[in-house]
Amino acid sequence: MYFDQAAFGTRLKELRTERGFSQEELAEKLNVSTKHYGHLEQGRKGCSVDFLLELADFFHVSTDYLLLGRSHDREGEVARLKDVITSLNQLIQEM
Repeated sequence: MYFDQAAFGTRLKELRTERGFSQEELAEKLNVSTKHYGHLEQGRKGCSVDFLLELADFFHVSTDYLLLGRSHDREGEVARLKDVITSLNQLIQEM
């Protein structure tokens, strides 16, 4: 097992885009430069453990997911959330 910096960056990008943030917006929220955050997503730079914890907390994912891509059924959680969103949208349309 080894750490894949590029895969880490890809996961960050996916999480950011799922939540509808631009790199600039997210960098501002996390109090880092856009350049630094961009380098993280590109797999060109690493981050401190403290920043890793901040990312995990911000995205509500485990550090294990960020570092290795493993989680306890993240796909299932995403599917359930999408179902909830669909149900809420249907309720709104019926109002």
